[in-house]
Amino acid sequence: MLCEICRKKVKTSKNILNLFSPEIHHICEMCYQKYPLLMRSDVLPVEGGVATHQLMSARYYSIKPIAFMSFLKPYYIDFLKHHQSKTLLVFDILDEQTLEIMDSLKLGDLYVVTLYENI
Repeated sequence: MLCEICRKKVKTSKNILNLFSPEIHHICEMCYQKYPLLMRSDVLPVEGGVATHQLMSARYYSIKPIAFMSFLKPYYIDFLKHHQSKTLLVFDILDEQTLEIMDSLKLGDLYVVTLYENI
C-alpha cells in the first residue's frame, strides 16, 4: 500500500502471524512523525442532550484526511463499549455551521469523532 501523503510504499514488519493480513494503514512512519495526531476529548452542550466530541488532531494539516482513516478503530470500539445509546457522527472537520446543524436537528446525546476542528 502507498502512503497517501508522500506516495511511498508503507513498510510493515511481517511475521508468521500477520503474513496474509491486509495492510490497513494509509500513512508511512515518516509522514506520521511529521503529522502526528494529538487527541483531545470535549463535552459540548447541544439541544436535547450533550455531544461527546473526540478530536483526533488539535493541529490542522493540509493533507488528505484518508491518510488517518485507520486511526478511527479505537473510537468505534469506545463507542460500541461505552456509548451505544448515543448517535455516532464522524466528520473530517467540525465547524460552527456543523455545530448549528447538529443543534437544530435535536438528535439527543451524540458521540462525534472529527479529524480537525475549526471553531
